[in-house]
Amino acid sequence: MSNRITKSARGKECQVRIPHVCSHNPETVVWAHANGLAAGKGIGMKSPDALGSYACQKCHDLYDMRTPISGTGLTHDQVKLYFYEGHLRSLKILIDQGILKLT
Repeated sequence: MSNRITKSARGKECQVRIPHVCSHNPETVVWAHANGLAAGKGIGMKSPDALGSYACQKCHDLYDMRTPISGTGLTHDQVKLYFYEGHLRSLKILIDQGILKLT
């Protein structure tokens, strides 16, 4: 299932949708994994695939802190909130498409 989740990102709309950051370009969307210990991420460890979101490159880069937050007018907590709202929207898409099944 994990591979199906990451592959499903191709051509999807960004679900993170950070205002004034999001490119809204489905060609750059990937499955972005959640950060932090609560998501199971640590040194040399990636969080499980189910804990992620469809994110365009710009939203993903800001969430992963590869681009500076300064100048966006946002805090890190706000960026995390956009990611986690995108995570919920992404889970709904995965459930609707039958990629993620709840038992």
